[in-house]
Amino acid sequence: MKKDELTALVAEVAEASAKKAVEEKMAEVSAVSKKFVAGYKGAVSEKSEAEFAAMEKKAKWAGFIKAVYHNDRTALGMYKSMNEGTGSAGGFVVPEEFAAEVNRIVEDFGLVPKLCRKFPMNADVLNVPRLSATVAVSYPGESTAGTPSQPVFERVVLTAKTLVGITPMSNELLADANISVIDLLVELFAEAIAGQLDLQGFTGSGAPFTGIFTDAGVTAYSIGGVSTGGLKSISDATLDDFRNLISQIKPWALQGAAFFMSRTVWSALQQQKASTSGDYHIAAINPVVVGASLTQGYPNATAGTLWGYPVYLSDKLPAYTAADVVSTPYAFFGNLKHLYMGVRQEMGVAISDSATIGSDNLFAQNMSAVRVVTRHAVAVGLPKAFCKLITDAS
Repeated sequence: MKKDELTALVAEVAEASAKKAVEEKMAEVSAVSKKFVAGYKGAVSEKSEAEFAAMEKKAKWAGFIKAVYHNDRTALGMYKSMNEGTGSAGGFVVPEEFAAEVNRIVEDFGLVPKLCRKFPMNADVLNVPRLSATVAVSYPGESTAGTPSQPVFERVVLTAKTLVGITPMSNELLADANISVIDLLVELFAEAIAGQLDLQGFTGSGAPFTGIFTDAGVTAYSIGGVSTGGLKSISDATLDDFRNLISQIKPWALQGAAFFMSRTVWSALQQQKASTSGDYHIAAINPVVVGASLTQGYPNATAGTLWGYPVYLSDKLPAYTAADVVSTPYAFFGNLKHLYMGVRQEMGVAISDSATIGSDNLFAQNMSAVRVVTRHAVAVGLPKAFCKLITDAS
């Protein structure tokens, strides 16, 4: 055999040997990876697509949370709505079913997400047109030209903002997350999201959203019907004041309108008595009705009726006080279909074990923080669909 042929043969054998060594090493790494992935209870990486599809919905959610906790990219890739990166607000984009369950429970806890008008948002800003002035008609008389007019349109601007919720949990719970832990997480975040939506929709001061109480176009009705030299405490409000709210909103908003107030203000109204008989105003012929025909419950079931309209209670509205507090709204009457909510269809989840949440050093306490982010917008669509009850300014 010639020298060059021998050299080529030696090189070929060396290349084959090196290739085999690399393949063996890759197989070893793969085995270690698979062992790690399968090492935590409930891992889904080893399941086939058919087995994964057959899993119960909550089992999938548990697998998703554990995959995020373990940073198991293989498992995360099995969720069809997942991408391999991170969401725009950080964290892994959650599967649609998980986000839908959170949003469903949000409506169970909040009045705004349950009763407002929702608009899907494909961008961070959505302009919703509204009619501010309609056409005018008249009887001009014979041989007299009619007066032309045009409708005037305005726009309601919905600007999505990111809402962040963080809760610390023990690593033991997250490492072996089961359905009970998932239910707890869903309810914790759903209740918090719903509470923030109610707060912004009712009393938001403009940072980030303007609510019904602070929107300049919403009609204000002073207790007693006077704005100066009147009454400065919600304790002075009577059933007649609430009746007068009804006449302050536009007729087209009455279908679907309701009263909104705190539990303590509602309690004070229920304790008002007829001046002649001294009886509570709870009989069917009187304005406050609490009967078996109504669905009782909290937070978003009706608590009763007032002047024939449903009453909804929210702890995000100001509580009853007998003290004088000037220029303060306490309750309102209106139709929440004219409060707009923009829904940016994205929810993200991230888990960290190295942050400090409040006084909790997560690393030192063997805990992790679960962070959920979502994006939405809130704006008063038609202010004249609402009237707020306020105390006197002086």
